[in-house]
Amino acid sequence: MAKPKQTTALSPDEIELLLESIALDHLFIETLVTQHSDRLDFHDVSVWGVKSALQAAFDAGLRAAGGSPKQAVQRTHKATAANRISGNGSAAALQA
Repeated sequence: MAKPKQTTALSPDEIELLLESIALDHLFIETLVTQHSDRLDFHDVSVWGVKSALQAAFDAGLRAAGGSPKQAVQRTHKATAANRISGNGSAAALQA
């Protein structure tokens, strides 16, 4: 039988603050509000910053759900520069 869904203990405003905090702490992005300016709306971020931000968001989700992962998440295939782009120029060769 399916486990009943638990609702998050955070309000939409609290979630927004959490996302803004992750963006600032890990990606150095000061606001998530659209500014209608390329200079303000697009950011160069490092891959380690993206990884750190994703990990922080994942951890926050686990805390909100009151649980922990049952098993470690593993990649079955690591993309390399040679297989990122298939012969027709698409990214269809990517599988992670």
